Amino acid sequence: MNIHNSFNSLHSIILFISMLAISCIGEKTTETETIQHPDFFGSWEMAEVHWVAADTTYSIEKAQPGLFIFEPMRYSIMWTPTEEAREPFKNLSAPTPEETIAGFRSVVFNGGTFTHTDSTITTQANIAKVPGFEGGTQFYNYELEGERLTLTMFDETYPNGEKPQWFGKYETKFVLTRAK
Repeated sequence: MNIHNSFNSLHSIILFISMLAISCIGEKTTETETIQHPDFFGSWEMAEVHWVAADTTYSIEKAQPGLFIFEPMRYSIMWTPTEEAREPFKNLSAPTPEETIAGFRSVVFNGGTFTHTDSTITTQANIAKVPGFEGGTQFYNYELEGERLTLTMFDETYPNGEKPQWFGKYETKFVLTRAK
């Protein structure tokens, strides 16, 4: 009888530990699935952009075309930081040096990989408009309300560890709507 009771106790302990392990694995998988497939994945069009400082905010209420794309492990950002539409080249296949410089200055882009939490996104550029920014990081807080995504870039670090001149002076707030 003692052997039988010992066997039943051992069997109960093994069953309990197995059930505990299975329940933990199931919970972990659910958390991972939630983190891997956030609601901000997809394409987002630029609606507004605001540069927010301690004492003032400069805004573009009707932003020029821009697109932010977030897919599993990859992102791409392209936008125009001006109120006016970009000036087309007079000859699209042969722009003048002045047109090339103006075109370069009228757009921002980079793309690469990112990580995120439930409220932050950290991007790391693999390609960038500015040569040498590859490997640089940008840090955003984000809020998602239905079809509206607000990204606030609060920090940027160059590949050499240095910070841009704007760091600590202002943040850039992007208001985006889900692309249709």
